[in-house]
Amino acid sequence: MRASRSSTPSSTSATEPSAIRELQLRKLQSGLKDVLGTNAFWRERLHDVRGWDDFERLPLTTKSELVTDQASHPPFGTNLTYPLDHYVRLHQTSGSSGDAPLRWLDTAESWEWWLRIWSDHVYPAARVTAADRVFFAFSFGPFVGFWSAFGGAQRLGAMSISGGAMTSEQRVRNMLDTGATVLLSTPTYALRLADVADQIGVNLSAAGIRTTIHAGEPGASIPATRAAIEAAYSAVAYDHTGMTELGPTGFSCSARDGVHLVESEFIFEVLPGGELVATNLGRWGSPLIRYRTGDRIEVASEPCSCGSPLLKILGGIHGRVDDMFTVRGVNLYPSQVEDIVRRYPEVSEFVIEHRRERRMDEVALLLETSLASFSSERLEADLRQALGVRLECRVVPAGTLPRSELKSRRIVRVIG
Repeated sequence: MRASRSSTPSSTSATEPSAIRELQLRKLQSGLKDVLGTNAFWRERLHDVRGWDDFERLPLTTKSELVTDQASHPPFGTNLTYPLDHYVRLHQTSGSSGDAPLRWLDTAESWEWWLRIWSDHVYPAARVTAADRVFFAFSFGPFVGFWSAFGGAQRLGAMSISGGAMTSEQRVRNMLDTGATVLLSTPTYALRLADVADQIGVNLSAAGIRTTIHAGEPGASIPATRAAIEAAYSAVAYDHTGMTELGPTGFSCSARDGVHLVESEFIFEVLPGGELVATNLGRWGSPLIRYRTGDRIEVASEPCSCGSPLLKILGGIHGRVDDMFTVRGVNLYPSQVEDIVRRYPEVSEFVIEHRRERRMDEVALLLETSLASFSSERLEADLRQALGVRLECRVVPAGTLPRSELKSRRIVRVIG
C-alpha cells in the first residue's frame, strides 16, 4: 500500500529511509496540533499520531467528501483551521473530473510553502535560474494553474511574464518580443501555440525557448507528446504534478522518464491498483490527510539515473482512475492512446468518444488533421498493434474539437 522502495513508508533516500520518515512524522505531529483543536472537518476524523501505526489507522479522504462538505457549508466548507481573516489566497479547481469545483483557501504561510516547492524543487530540476525569462501561457483566473509557478519564479529571481488576457497569436508574438526562455503551459496548449505560430509564419524553434514545463495533463511524460513539444520549440520539456486542493507534488528531472515526488513536503502511499494517496505537510490552514488523488501511478523500483534520491513514479501520472475505459474487455487509459496519436504530427487535436450502446462499450477517436488527404488506416493499425484492440478513427472538420489553455478533456462520454 505504501509508496516506497521497501516495506517502510516512502523514503527520500535509499540508504537512509528513516531520516525522511522521521521528518514526515515530525511535521505531521506539529501540524495536527492546531488541526485537531479547531478544524471542524478533521476533528471527528482524526486522532493523535504517535507513530506510523496510528497514521495508517486514519481514514482515507475522497474528493466527494470535500465537495459534499462545501455544498453543506458554503462557500468554503469546514476544512478551516483558522478564522477566515487568516487566509490570503482563494483558488478553485477546474471541475474537469465531473465534480463541482472546490474552493480552496491558503494562508500566507501555506502560500509561501507552495512557492518554495517551485523555487527549490520544480525549477532547479528543469534548470531554470534567476537569469531566465519565464512566460506563463494561461489566464489568471481562479484555477490555481500556474499562479504558484508565477510566484515561485519571482521567488527564484527570474523575470515572470504574464500571458493573461491574450489570444494565442498574441502569446506567440509576446514570447518572441520579450525574449522568453521558458514556457509554462499545459502540454496540449503548448502544441496549440505551435500550430498558431506555424499559421502566422513564426518559427518557434528559433525563438529562444530552451525549456518548457507542463502540468494539468500527463502529456509531458508521454514520449510522443513530449517529443512533439520539443521538436516544435527546440527545447527540453519537463513534467510537473499537483492539485489545487493538495499542492505541488512532483517534477520530472533530466532523465524525464518519470516524476519525482516531493517526499519532504508530503507523505505518499499507493493503493492496490495503483492509485496515489497523499498527505500534505505544509498547508495546515486547509490540510488534506490521506487524500485519494484519483491518479494512477507506478512506482520505480530502481534509483533514478539523475541521482535524485526522491521516489519516482514511472512515466508520470498514467491517468485518472475514473478515466479508464474498456473496449472489448481491454482496459485502456487516454495516455496510452495519446502516445500513439502524437506520433502523427498531422493530427492537430483528438478526443476519445465513448458510447454505451446495447450494453456494449463503443469507442472511437475523433481527429482534426492538417492534411485534407489524411487516411486513418495506418493510425488504426498502430493503435490495434499497440493496444490489442481496434479503435475506429474518424476525421472531423477543423475547429470542431474543443481547445483549452487549461486541462483538455480527452474523453467525451455519449449516452447512446
